Amino acid sequence: MRPSLLLYASTLTTLTTSLAIEKRHQKAWPSAIRAFYSAAYSTLSQLPPQTLNTITSSTCNIASPSMPTIPDLPPVTPGYSLYHVAIGRGTQNYTCNPTDPTAVPMAAGATATLYNTTCISTLAPLALAQLPASALLIPTPQGPSAQLFPARALVSGQHYFTAAAPTFNLHTATHNYGIQFGAVLAKVAVPEKLQAGQTGQDGSKPVPWLKLSSADASNGLPADASPVKEVYRVNTAGGSAPKTCEGMEKTFEVQYAAEYWFWG
Repeated sequence: MRPSLLLYASTLTTLTTSLAIEKRHQKAWPSAIRAFYSAAYSTLSQLPPQTLNTITSSTCNIASPSMPTIPDLPPVTPGYSLYHVAIGRGTQNYTCNPTDPTAVPMAAGATATLYNTTCISTLAPLALAQLPASALLIPTPQGPSAQLFPARALVSGQHYFTAAAPTFNLHTATHNYGIQFGAVLAKVAVPEKLQAGQTGQDGSKPVPWLKLSSADASNGLPADASPVKEVYRVNTAGGSAPKTCEGMEKTFEVQYAAEYWFWG
């Protein structure tokens, strides 16, 4: 039986209290964080007070999700339904030839912590859209009980590479959504008009949006161990390497954040 998607009370607490935070504290915060609370405020202020006090997991209707899309990124396979939504916060990793400053940096995988934002994606999708840029403004939260500010989203897994395969380990001490090994099906550069506000503090542009498929024996990757069949990396912020290796170390990391949508 497919595990239920967790609804974290702390996340909803943050969203509901944003009604007060909107008025008291926003002016002192960076624009991306202000945008998150403004979007949450705009959504939740339209709900009756009694609704705010009785939000439960049943409120998070993921039957009609609204995942960001851009031209040339293939749609979700018909028949698949949304399984999980997370914000990934970590680094894109690269290597350089130290003897050739004109060389182009080579991608060497990525590592990121995944934070559960499934309910935010349905209750306040405009707020979700602000989270990748917001997440780059603060250090990566540490520890299994860490929360991603400003959404206070809790850890739902880890993203890393296994034998060159993108891996999404959705297994923590509190839940087990499985492990998904992926292969990139499509990569689309972020259109210029969508790059505004998505640049890292180091000036890095947003990494491309991706569609990944579940791995199987036919492509030489580990067998899939999760109901997830497709993963989308969208609404990216930061993470791109500089154009050349000039001034770069042999190996280096670039901070990034992104929305990850899991389907199966």
